[in-house]
Amino acid sequence: MERICKNCETKLDKGFKYCPRCGQEHKDKVVHFKQFILDFLGDYFTFDSLIIRSVRPLIFKPGFLTNEFIAGRRVRYIPPLRMFIFISIIFFLILGPVEQTVEIERSEEAEFLDSFFNVWFPRLFFLLLPLFALFLYMMFRKPGRFYLTHFIFSVHFHAFTFVLLTIMVILIDHIFPTSVFLSQWSLMITVLLLQLYLFFALRRVYEQKWFTILFKLVIINIMYVISAMIIFSGVGALIFYL
Repeated sequence: MERICKNCETKLDKGFKYCPRCGQEHKDKVVHFKQFILDFLGDYFTFDSLIIRSVRPLIFKPGFLTNEFIAGRRVRYIPPLRMFIFISIIFFLILGPVEQTVEIERSEEAEFLDSFFNVWFPRLFFLLLPLFALFLYMMFRKPGRFYLTHFIFSVHFHAFTFVLLTIMVILIDHIFPTSVFLSQWSLMITVLLLQLYLFFALRRVYEQKWFTILFKLVIINIMYVISAMIIFSGVGALIFYL
């Protein structure tokens, strides 16, 4: 059987473990979680032209990076988890100063918000990642499509979510801090853009008819919102009463 690099399609001689052209390791399309985590840990904070090559399709081509990962073309892009953490760190760095400028009458409330947004809020998103992937697995089950495929989709979608939230925070709290009109409309615009992005991403990755995708999107939204409300409310109550 002819051996071809999945990243650049260069023909590989027998015994070649790495592609002599692009350097990607030759292995099966199915990636196990152990290898996925090892790839994430390697060269954790590498920052080069890959960030531009990865973030651009993340924003403007919903589902593209997920398909590229599934197809084995991975070296040319930042690993999904690494990109998600990098973008989320930027978001929380920008959100931090904003939280500090909010006037709060009671010190107990200040401690609660500080604990929730700076400690628990980032961690809860790591819980929502596999949960959202589980919903995708339930709605798009197919022979040969493993849970990791849906997890990669979830990572890319939440990375885009943080990009959009970062832009929203910058606009509202740094560029137009006194515009009530912008604050009110920004939330609705953000939700609309997230839904449109998710719809086209699902269409590209799962390749089903638009009305089927739309129906499943509604179900996923309901499950996700209910789960997020339960998790955030539970953690908020735990922090407040402890």
